[in-house]
Amino acid sequence: MNSIRKRLLRLLLIGQLLAVLLTGTIIFFYVRGELEAIFDDRLYQLAHSVHMDSDSISQAPLPLIKAQENDDDFVIQVWRDDGTLLLLLNSEEGTPARAAEGFSNHIDKGISWRSFVLRRGDRLIQASQPLSDRLEVSSSVAWGATVPVIILVVVLGLLVRVSINYGLGPLKKLTESLEKRRPYAMEPLATEGLPDEVLSLVLVLNSLLQRLDVALQSQRKFVADAAHELRTPLAAVQLQAQLLQKIDDPDERRQALEQMRAGTVRASHLAQQLLTLARLEPEDWQRPLTAVDLGELIKTVVAEFAPSALKRRIDLGITENEPATIMGDRESLRIMLGNLVDNALRYTPQKGRIDLALQRAGHLARLEVLDNGPGIPAAERQQVFARFYRCPGTTALGSGLGLAIVREVVTHHNGEISLGARAGGSGLRVTIDLPLAEDNPARQKKSAA
Repeated sequence: MNSIRKRLLRLLLIGQLLAVLLTGTIIFFYVRGELEAIFDDRLYQLAHSVHMDSDSISQAPLPLIKAQENDDDFVIQVWRDDGTLLLLLNSEEGTPARAAEGFSNHIDKGISWRSFVLRRGDRLIQASQPLSDRLEVSSSVAWGATVPVIILVVVLGLLVRVSINYGLGPLKKLTESLEKRRPYAMEPLATEGLPDEVLSLVLVLNSLLQRLDVALQSQRKFVADAAHELRTPLAAVQLQAQLLQKIDDPDERRQALEQMRAGTVRASHLAQQLLTLARLEPEDWQRPLTAVDLGELIKTVVAEFAPSALKRRIDLGITENEPATIMGDRESLRIMLGNLVDNALRYTPQKGRIDLALQRAGHLARLEVLDNGPGIPAAERQQVFARFYRCPGTTALGSGLGLAIVREVVTHHNGEISLGARAGGSGLRVTIDLPLAEDNPARQKKSAA
């Protein structure tokens, strides 16, 4: 498990352990060094503390004297130049051989000694100490100085663990709060008393919950509206199918079949529009923007709907087509133009006229779709962009989603859409302004990234 608590505790304890090892090593060798200096100083003082009578220098050798046994580990010897041992103190530790003048380390009879030799005339005063005794004492004292540091590390480790548990307490409470939540609970998390690091996380979570709440409400409304709209044509088809079983007259049967076909067409169109709108939700835009030639796209859409226009004897054409390239998603732009032309075909009477025009207006590409149908009253020109909204009294086949899809596409491409009356007569003028490729904010953001 990738736990922040365990990671922090592990890193801090490793850091403390390394610090203790370094500090303990320094303390250990520093104390040993200081004790070695103290022992050497004592050897020096012991050698100088032995006083020999100056008159005895020329006399016969002094008798060998052995001091009474005691716990002192220092051995004191007095030598004559010819190697005669005149004095021996603390011989229980051993009798080291004569060493060189000054401080020196030497081995005698398998024992390592540290000695200091002082010359006074023809006498050599030697103070010695076994190195093993020095090492035992110095190591004991050094370890005694290091143990408190080790104990301190253990105490600090416990304090670190308690501190980490306390410091991460708000995260634990936040986790428990989220675990207890219902799947669709979108209420913001409490922010009182949270530390700054956790507060920033909670604020982001609250923002995410708010967006999710809006998306879920929109989705629920969309599903409810879609179910309501689909219920009508499906119910009509079911009713026509039941009537068809009871009709024997060929003309009535043909009429019922035509009504059933119209119902299935409406249901199919509505389902297609619902799928298109679902794909155009802001959260579902995944395709990268590319350069799109609007002039070429208009020709493609007009050619696609030309058979339907000829069937209804409607004059569908392009009155103006200036070169204009935008950064966008070609498929969604094709769907947008297709919906505009499809709506115009549905509401334009036979022998009517539908014109498409593309112009450059400064830094914008202006696309206009004009028809000579009944148009849309000024009071309803904003309402028609709502999903499933249809103007009262409308008889043409439709789902009320066409303009909602158009607005989704225009918004995604940082454009603007407006509805107005066609100049010089009845009809609707749809005007869409889209930023040209060099001025599209979406392209600028992509370039900056």
